[in-house]
Amino acid sequence: MNIKIHENGWTVIVEDLDLKTATIEDIHTLGRLVTTNIAVVLRNQNLTPQDEQRILHTLGEVENFIDLKEAEPVWKSFIVPNTNDEILRVTGAPDDHGEEGLFGHVSDLDWHCNRPAQPNRMPVVWLYGISGTKGSRTSWTNGLLAYENATAEFLDELKDLQMICGYRRGNYTEMAFEHDNVFNEHYTPSVINVNERVGNRKSIFCPYLQVRNFVGMTEEESMPLLEKIGEYVTQDKYCYHHDWEDGDVVISDQTEAIHKRWAFDGMPTRLVHRGTCDLSKVSFDK
Repeated sequence: MNIKIHENGWTVIVEDLDLKTATIEDIHTLGRLVTTNIAVVLRNQNLTPQDEQRILHTLGEVENFIDLKEAEPVWKSFIVPNTNDEILRVTGAPDDHGEEGLFGHVSDLDWHCNRPAQPNRMPVVWLYGISGTKGSRTSWTNGLLAYENATAEFLDELKDLQMICGYRRGNYTEMAFEHDNVFNEHYTPSVINVNERVGNRKSIFCPYLQVRNFVGMTEEESMPLLEKIGEYVTQDKYCYHHDWEDGDVVISDQTEAIHKRWAFDGMPTRLVHRGTCDLSKVSFDK
């Protein structure tokens, strides 16, 4: 395994590692890297869905997305068959029943992260480019750098903010899920995140398009501050931009990051696999 750092100074580029034959220790090394560096990139992979599952389960607990017995037909089209609801199809391409996958629209899939309204959310997102990905771009932020470079005045403005997160139709995706507005008022994560796995380091974590309001503030009062935070954390100097090729894998820890897929006219033929997990099987004592 050859580990390089991207020119941005933080994204990890891993070369000379075939994930199909990667050992448990190889995969745990990737887990540690994704925690310290937020995004890990590997290219030229050739994996089956079962290979993908093995890697995710070696890292930790894996998110089961849908109970197929209860799912509406449209949800079934999101799932890669025979993966125990763990791997999703992100695509505008139809499946065998003529249904497109998750987030198949050609417009931006704007800045977001996996389930910020859930206290036990799986923060590690696995993306694997299967076909038709060339020409598409996904970007990740680095909330750690955003925190380190913030002024004392800005951090003082953020220090007590707690978010009420969820989903509002049209805010970051064109997809119409089950409800127009779903927000969790019983779980209120802080904008200043403390990462216990990495020495209690602090970062700015604000999936601003998935936030309704801050605790103690109305939506109207919260909006200017949400826009200010969003503009700050998504500055180009805090971003890694990945220009996809088929066979690429990007693993990201969204404890301190949000990400965005930019508009792409090729979504009707682009296919990416997606899975999420935690890092509960990885030791951080090394």
